[in-house]
Amino acid sequence: MSDTADLIAQSFACWGEVPRIVHDVFEDIAPTAMAAALDEFCKRVLGAGLERGEFFNASVGSVHGLRLRDGRRVVVKLHGNRASAAFLVAVQAVQRHLCEKRFPAPEPLVAPTPFGRGLATAEALLDHGEYADAHEPPIRRAVAQELARFIAHCRPLGTPHDLDDHLMTVADGGLWPTPHDGRFDFEATKAGADWIDAFALRARRVRDGGDGVGVGDRVIGHSDWRVQHLRFGHGRLSAVYDWDSVIVEREPVLVGMAAHGFTANYATDGPRRQRPTLEESVAFIAEYETARPAPFSNEERLVARASLVYAMAYTARCEHSDALLMPWGEPQTPPDSARAFLIAHATGLLTTVGGSA
Repeated sequence: MSDTADLIAQSFACWGEVPRIVHDVFEDIAPTAMAAALDEFCKRVLGAGLERGEFFNASVGSVHGLRLRDGRRVVVKLHGNRASAAFLVAVQAVQRHLCEKRFPAPEPLVAPTPFGRGLATAEALLDHGEYADAHEPPIRRAVAQELARFIAHCRPLGTPHDLDDHLMTVADGGLWPTPHDGRFDFEATKAGADWIDAFALRARRVRDGGDGVGVGDRVIGHSDWRVQHLRFGHGRLSAVYDWDSVIVEREPVLVGMAAHGFTANYATDGPRRQRPTLEESVAFIAEYETARPAPFSNEERLVARASLVYAMAYTARCEHSDALLMPWGEPQTPPDSARAFLIAHATGLLTTVGGSA
């Protein structure tokens, strides 16, 4: 168990902070106390104590890859109080359904269980294959095709109401959801963000139509479909992560969300381009269309592009928040930034239908 405490302490030192979600879910944030709490949970709920930690990540949730004393390798994810038990139960139903379809979803092990000040879920640790670079066209195509397969497999499940209660839900009358990570503060950093908000408002009007309903079938999908959450082995998708990103949304909206960020992997070492280029985003949407039974209509294609712009504006707002609040924030507009993408391409994406932007 001391290895787990060391892993947590080393992660805090590397990050230079204790992430907000850790404060939200653990009653004591000392690494030894966190390791002890995880060990107690594993004994009580999973039937075996903790041997050692394998990895630790913290953003929307506090995620712990663990080896148990009986040899099992599991992932315990701790969710803050914004995640409801009903939503997490519905997510696990999707995971089990996909496991039955031989889609590479990790098997849930227990129902959502109270942990500290939040809820814990546990699943089998699935780490077959390797991370891939979606700037490479064959990988981009595979990422698009696998999203289409995910959505197609889930169609028989309908549109469970509990999946509407997700973390990125926007309140009536609002423009933005509550930011996914506690470090972002949109209200405190609204000065200078008017132009981002204007693009988001315009994109939302195009995406949702005058009636606020919009075109496209409502389906189950993954709202953070990017290479950081995917592994590939022998040319096929071999693992999918971040299951609390499962939501019900209109299909072209989900595709536009993915087209905004499918290339991102913030866990890799060294410099890399996180954002897709315009050409890559448009190609992703086209490749998704090729993988589904029929291409989008022009109206659906415009919805996908508007969803791409809105998602990029959300990321731009996060960048703007970091620029004002965080020591590493970039006050300028780097070429590989959501802000630069909006400035260069948002207007064109919102005014073209079909063909290349």
